Amino acid sequence: GECLNNAPAESRDLPVVVLKFGGSVLRNEADVARVVHEVYRWVRRGKRVVAVVSALEGTTDALIAQARACADSPDSLHAGAYASLLATGEQTSAALLGLALDRAGVPVEVLDAASVSLRTSGTVVDGFPESIDAHRILATLNHVPVVVLPGFIGRDAEERTTLLGRGGSDLTALFVAERLIAAGARETRCRLVKDVDGLYEFDPAQQTDGPPARRFAAAHWNDALALDGGIVQHKAVRYARDKGLAFEVGAALTDRATRVGDLQAALDRADGPSPVSRTRVVLLGCGTVGLGVYKRLIALPDLFELVAVAV
Repeated sequence: GECLNNAPAESRDLPVVVLKFGGSVLRNEADVARVVHEVYRWVRRGKRVVAVVSALEGTTDALIAQARACADSPDSLHAGAYASLLATGEQTSAALLGLALDRAGVPVEVLDAASVSLRTSGTVVDGFPESIDAHRILATLNHVPVVVLPGFIGRDAEERTTLLGRGGSDLTALFVAERLIAAGARETRCRLVKDVDGLYEFDPAQQTDGPPARRFAAAHWNDALALDGGIVQHKAVRYARDKGLAFEVGAALTDRATRVGDLQAALDRADGPSPVSRTRVVLLGCGTVGLGVYKRLIALPDLFELVAVAV
């Protein structure tokens, strides 16, 4: 808190959005391009972006299996080494996103738990964020429009790598947003980007009969806690409620989202998500530049229909 008060006024006046991208959105390296589009969508709107990322889908499970193969039993795993190994998943996805943003011409800095002094309490494998150098984040956003930060990872008082447990990336994003606001960056909002366009009263994918599930346009923190926690982990929601922090839950490349905060619950009609119309594209030329455009278009089949390529 002491260093936050010393942040330059221009840093505190930055309009910031904290975007969290989990494994359901970052399923593989091809999805990184989609995340670039979402980040740049906010940059075009004049926002400075803090992108908090999880490991690519399946990476953490693979690392857990790798760690267990090196131990006699799960109980004999060295906690510090285990945390350091799992942390490589988030660090890899943060680096990949940084490289992809740079290639797309978006100025970016990739930071980590050490460089922003994200301190945790609790155990090495299930910590809780306690402090962060928000001034460092704001100072960096003075120079570049995007900061990428791995979620799920912190450092304890002994400088050991720590993990924030299940839902730790959601918690990291909300914690960063709350600390930036506390630093005086009042134009800060937080959106947890998921593979669904908001919170539903029950999982539509599990429904077999009856009326369709309705989506929350707005929800109180307690409404979110009454759900099963499959979309947003409860410990993250409880943190937001305790801090009075409003946030959003939605999909990439759309403004449709559920607002969660000190709000009265409001449900949409049970008619499913709004259809997204695809832009039909004819590509003229398929050389070095055209091929790059081609790859971007086919990576977003829900947004673009590539009709023809003329060479």
